[in-house]
Amino acid sequence: MMFTEKDGWIYTGNADERYVLGQPGVRNMLVFGINPSTAVPGKDDPTIRKVRKITSVSGYDGWIMVNLYPAIASHPEDLPENADKGLLRKNLKYLKQLQEQYRIDAVWAAWGDAIDSRDYLGKALVQIQEALDGDFQWYYRGKMTRKRNPRHPLYMKEQETFSWFPVFDYATVYM
Repeated sequence: MMFTEKDGWIYTGNADERYVLGQPGVRNMLVFGINPSTAVPGKDDPTIRKVRKITSVSGYDGWIMVNLYPAIASHPEDLPENADKGLLRKNLKYLKQLQEQYRIDAVWAAWGDAIDSRDYLGKALVQIQEALDGDFQWYYRGKMTRKRNPRHPLYMKEQETFSWFPVFDYATVYM
């Protein structure tokens, strides 16, 4: 497995699935969403524009966007009712490779309430935690949602700050 690297971008995906999209630097923030949209290198969507801006003003010169589930869907409600186990396995493999190839300084939990829209999304988070090596510091930004989930980047103000996110405690709900 390899990441496509071109003009400072890394990308792995196709028209149906995306595993990795980013512009890594020396100090990188790994950003976890729920599902990828159609953004590709050089063609940002609103979420990617917001992630780029927030990570930059927060002292990171690199960002890497990944998702709990790699199927492209512009809206979480467009995700399938049942997970494709093959996609979940590939997602874990790419995340492990990403961790081996790039320095990750922080992890941003940025999925919003959409994590509760499909049973497999919370389970995917648990599998990701178990698969990743290292003692990553997880953060959320701004206020948690009313349902106590870390807020999606589109729904936060620029002046909000990062706070430590107890991801292991949070994920016990999905075990």
